[in-house]
Amino acid sequence: MNYKNLFLGAGLLAASASASALNIALTNDDGWSTPGIQALYESLTGAGHNVILVAPLDGQSGSGTSINIGSVEITRQAENQYSVALDDGETGAEPATAGAIGLSLVEEQTGMMPDLLVSGINSGANLAAATYTSGTVGAALHAAGLFVGGVSIPAIAVSTDDRCNEGEELGPACREVADFIVDYIDYLEQRPAFVRGSSTLIPNGRALNINYPPVEPKGVKVARQGEAPLLGGSLRSVVFGCDGCFDIEVGESTGGGLAGVTPFEGEDVPNSDQEWFAKGFITVVVVQPYLNAKAQGLRDYLRQYPD
Repeated sequence: MNYKNLFLGAGLLAASASASALNIALTNDDGWSTPGIQALYESLTGAGHNVILVAPLDGQSGSGTSINIGSVEITRQAENQYSVALDDGETGAEPATAGAIGLSLVEEQTGMMPDLLVSGINSGANLAAATYTSGTVGAALHAAGLFVGGVSIPAIAVSTDDRCNEGEELGPACREVADFIVDYIDYLEQRPAFVRGSSTLIPNGRALNINYPPVEPKGVKVARQGEAPLLGGSLRSVVFGCDGCFDIEVGESTGGGLAGVTPFEGEDVPNSDQEWFAKGFITVVVVQPYLNAKAQGLRDYLRQYPD
């Protein structure tokens, strides 16, 4: 894969400059031993970066930005690689918890705040409305925000379809995604404000959500997060329900939960990540950990509430 051509096609090739080694915390939501995170560890360390991998003991997909408040069990699995479990030693901790521990270990090892947190490579794309539930993205948002440690750390979430599947051997298709991320980090290091030392790698408490397509990528698109519900590569929404909730007595229980999925017939917003991803492009979306909405009219009305 010639990433130079991809960057040229997206207008992303900067003036040549040698990238410096970064101190990186690496996590995911699939588990510390899965192909995606191991591919990233190999590629990042192979490029000269100092990386500490701290990830859940097992898969914790769909955990969003959840964290563990109680104690956890941390196991050293290999040199600079750790798994994090609940105190039962059997259930993986939340990805955001593992990522936060990774940040602290990098600081302890180097005496400096980490330059970057990378979360992934996730087995399964995290696009459009599905982004909210992603533990991969959630770990990146926690790093970029101020909730954990009071310091904003630049962060990148990385996901793909059918390249880094759990339970499969680490292969060339997965390594291709990892190598792209190394090149993209190299590109970020060439950003003029970062070179001058006046900005972090990704500025202003932001993070990047990157999705790499299952096909040979046509290029890189800086997109916006889509709003349509995307599930398993198709536009579908999930339906939750309860079996006979109005018929049971107080103190009785019944079954319920996910009742199924339904097709979504609406259109997504222009320049959405899921649209470009479906066309075979790598998508990059700038995301933030804060939920302020642009709703000036509503804000103006709410300010009129009588004290």
